[in-house]
Amino acid sequence: MPTIINDLFPAPDTFSYFLLRGALTFLIVALTARCLSWSIWRLVLSQSVISHHKLSERRQTTLRSLLRSLMDGLAVIITIVLVLGMFVPPTALITGLGLFSAGLGFGARPYVSDFLGGVVLLFEDQFVIGDKVEIGDRKVIGTVEQVSLRTTRIRGDMGELWIVPNGDVRTIRNFTRGSFSSANIRLTVPTVKLGETLIILLDLITEPGEDVLERPEIISEEGEIGATTTLLLRVKARHGTAPKVRRQLLARIQAELSEHCVLEESFYN
Repeated sequence: MPTIINDLFPAPDTFSYFLLRGALTFLIVALTARCLSWSIWRLVLSQSVISHHKLSERRQTTLRSLLRSLMDGLAVIITIVLVLGMFVPPTALITGLGLFSAGLGFGARPYVSDFLGGVVLLFEDQFVIGDKVEIGDRKVIGTVEQVSLRTTRIRGDMGELWIVPNGDVRTIRNFTRGSFSSANIRLTVPTVKLGETLIILLDLITEPGEDVLERPEIISEEGEIGATTTLLLRVKARHGTAPKVRRQLLARIQAELSEHCVLEESFYN
C-alpha cells in the first residue's frame, strides 16, 4: 500500500516534486490565514460587545474586506519565503530577504505607503463602505464601494469609478457623518420692497419646519444695497433632509411673496 501511494507522488528533487510541495505549502498557509482572519474577526466582534460599542453592518463589511486582504497578502509572502527555503540555505535566505526589503523600501515606497495606509484604515473608523466621501488631496467625491489593503474604490456622482491608493488618503471629508445639511436659499428683491420682505421672512422662519435644527438666519453676504438687495436665508436641516427642506421653504416663500405682491418684482435662487 505505501508503495502504491509513493508511486502517485513525483520523485524527490524533481520539478514536479517542488511544484507540488509549493502548491501544498500555499494551500496550508492560505487555510491558516483564513482561520486566523476568522479568529481575529470573532475577537473584534466579542470586544465590541463587551465594550458596548456595537459595530454597524457597513463597518463590519469594511473590516472583513480589510482583514481578508491583509491575510491574503501575508499568506502570499509567507508562501514565497517557505518555497525559497526549499532551495536556499537559511542564512543566505535571511541575508537575501534583508537586502530585498531594503531595495523594496527605496524602489517601492508608494506601494509600501499604500499598504500602511490600508492598515491605518483597518484600525481607524474614518469611513466605511456606503459612505459618501471626498478625498481632499485628490478632489475625489463619491460613494465608497470597496476597501482593500492597497486601494479604495469610490463610485463618482457621474457613475465613474475612482481607484484611490490608500497612501493618498490624507484628508477625508465624510458627507454621510455630517451633523446637519445646508438648505440655504438666496433671495434677490427690489430694495424698495426690502422692509416688507424682511417682515415676511421673519414671520416665516418662526416655524421653519420639524426638519430644521435651529431658527434660520437672514443675512446679506455682500452687505450692499442698490436697485436690488440679495438676502441669504441660512438654514441648517437634519442630515440628509436638505432637498426636502429647501423645497418646502421655497414653496412657502413663493406663496407669501405672491400674496404680498412682492414676487412679481423679485426673483430668487
